[in-house]
Amino acid sequence: MKFSKYIISILTIILILGGAIFIWKNRENTSSSSQVEESISSASSQEVKRSPKIQESHLVPTEDIVTEEYTVAYEDKKLYGQITAPRDYKNEKLPVVLISHGFNNTFDMYKDYIQLLVKQGFLVYGFDYYGGSRNSKSGGQDMLGMSVKTELIDLTNVVDKLTSESYVDKDHLSIIGVSQGGVVASLYAATNPEQIYKLGLIFPAYVLFDDVKETYQNLGSPSFDQLPDSLTRHNASLGKIYLTDALDIDIEDVQRKIIGSYSNCTWN
Repeated sequence: MKFSKYIISILTIILILGGAIFIWKNRENTSSSSQVEESISSASSQEVKRSPKIQESHLVPTEDIVTEEYTVAYEDKKLYGQITAPRDYKNEKLPVVLISHGFNNTFDMYKDYIQLLVKQGFLVYGFDYYGGSRNSKSGGQDMLGMSVKTELIDLTNVVDKLTSESYVDKDHLSIIGVSQGGVVASLYAATNPEQIYKLGLIFPAYVLFDDVKETYQNLGSPSFDQLPDSLTRHNASLGKIYLTDALDIDIEDVQRKIIGSYSNCTWN
């Protein structure tokens, strides 16, 4: 996959058995370095040193795990998700990892990684975006009303509800975003840096903004009200909102905001 040269700096966590690469930014470390990677290959990685706050998060490894349904309702939507956590999580205040899944996908495919994180002592929440997949348990399976902006609204409501729970350590809430979910996580982090402890990205699909620009040009760059009601992308039928919302975003500005908020990092 082609990445923007402005892609954010990375911290890699290899999840033991999975070997998946998680791209992290640490916003806490006070040592000076503001390096930004010019490009990323699927195998490249750099590791940010642990900040004092990570060391104070009191992770307790466990094999005693529970999974419970946890929905987030707002307006006419009811987002389906699951909390996976140490069994007594409601009596604790735990660091949280939130999973932001990719295009035409669900959080189910990351359950192995969720289990590995929970065994380290995290509370992990995975949910389906409304319209994020033909198999979404949150509704909107035709995907015609989905865009990165609608998913950003979903994510915002999820974070708001999770951080209201007594068992969530809201100073240690991290997001892992995959592909398009990485774009949505980036949009959230750019405008809410105080809410996010760490931002993890797996192959963030910043290239989608080049794709929609090319699609728009191929359509003759018409006024938005002249766009077709649906279009096909990666074997999925999408509404024109997918195109218009993406065209309205300056992703390079979003990346600059993230870099500005997460610039105090040291690198090994």
